[in-house]
Amino acid sequence: MRGRVLRRTLAGMISTRYAVPLLWLAFVLFLGTAYFATQETGPFVLPFLKILAPGAPPAQLQAAHMVVRKLAHLTEYAVLALLWFRALLPVAGRTPREAAWIALAICLLCAFVDETHQSTIPSRHGSARDFLIDASGATGMLLVALGRRKVVDRGTPVGGSVAAEPAE
Repeated sequence: MRGRVLRRTLAGMISTRYAVPLLWLAFVLFLGTAYFATQETGPFVLPFLKILAPGAPPAQLQAAHMVVRKLAHLTEYAVLALLWFRALLPVAGRTPREAAWIALAICLLCAFVDETHQSTIPSRHGSARDFLIDASGATGMLLVALGRRKVVDRGTPVGGSVAAEPAE
């Protein structure tokens, strides 16, 4: 009886641990649909950009819109990588480096599937550049997470104050 309860509890912890990364992954893939093509996001983003830069010509606003979209790619995959890293890390015997590699593999697979899917949608286009942006976001976040983890493991406070040395 006790073993069954423990197995059910462990299964519940495992499923909830992966729930948030899976939901974010689904959200990222949803953002790759026709609903979020450039011509669909423009009516929302361009007026906001026009408020920020009222004298900017339309070409500059379009360029800024493209930059916002690419930063969104970077951010989506940085968050995805961090969520997977944090979900994969607590598995017994798994090192932070192994968790980071698995998280990166999941992100790269998601980016590949997303860009491949976008290449089949008339209003979207899959691109190697976007794949590289996605990979950069995931890789950058995982490097930060691993670096932060090393600092925490050494016992050095993260974000703490640094004592200045007395001047001689």
